[in-house]
Amino acid sequence: FQATVAGRPFACGETYADIGTTKDRITVSDFRFYVHDVRLLDDGGREVPVQLETDSLWQSNGVALLDFENGAGPCSNGNAERRDVVLGTAPAGRYTGVRFAIGVPFALNHRDLTQQPSPLSLSRMFWAWNSGYKFMRIDMKNAAGQGWVLHLGSTECQPTGAPTAVPTQCAWGNRPEITFAAFDVAHDVVRFDLAALLRDANVSVNKPKTAMGCMSGQGDGDCAAVFAALGLPFRGVKGGTQSAFSVVNAAASAGASPAPAR
Repeated sequence: FQATVAGRPFACGETYADIGTTKDRITVSDFRFYVHDVRLLDDGGREVPVQLETDSLWQSNGVALLDFENGAGPCSNGNAERRDVVLGTAPAGRYTGVRFAIGVPFALNHRDLTQQPSPLSLSRMFWAWNSGYKFMRIDMKNAAGQGWVLHLGSTECQPTGAPTAVPTQCAWGNRPEITFAAFDVAHDVVRFDLAALLRDANVSVNKPKTAMGCMSGQGDGDCAAVFAALGLPFRGVKGGTQSAFSVVNAAASAGASPAPAR
């Protein structure tokens, strides 16, 4: 995987211009997301699950964390180590595509944070027992110094009684599924471009009486554009084709993202 902004490598401390509908400037202070349910596609379109490795640091229980911040400058609330790969195994075969889901599976999403192995033990990637994890955390400030964030996660989870009541369902799971019918495991990388994610968003202002940026609520108009870019449904509009992720050749994109620190 690699993180870019309008094709430029993402880096903490960099300022990026021409973002969103108002062509604002942003400085990002956090950039992480979880991936699970990784599958390879053969030339007949059949899915073959990838068994993710477990290292109890970046990957555990079939969930992997991708982390593009480095704990420096505006990203000081993060950590120095970065991660841009998902490691796993699949049976030998001819694979021509890939499919994966963003987020944490429902079965793991509402467990006690203090009892989970890393990367599911990170408090900055967790909301609350009822809501579960922040599947994707992207924090930024615009040119005026105002904060604007995307905290993607499940919402309207039931029951909502006692703080430790384990939900049995969530009205909005908000786990984007990303599919590339053409993907060469040996030579391609998945690119996540922040400018593409925010192309139709207004990061210069925040909708009145709503959380800062998009906190995934269906009542928050700031979520409409980013949900559309992730292919997620919003306010009665069905999810369509996502536009934030793309496939690029590794050789052509060399240097666009830092290698794993470990």
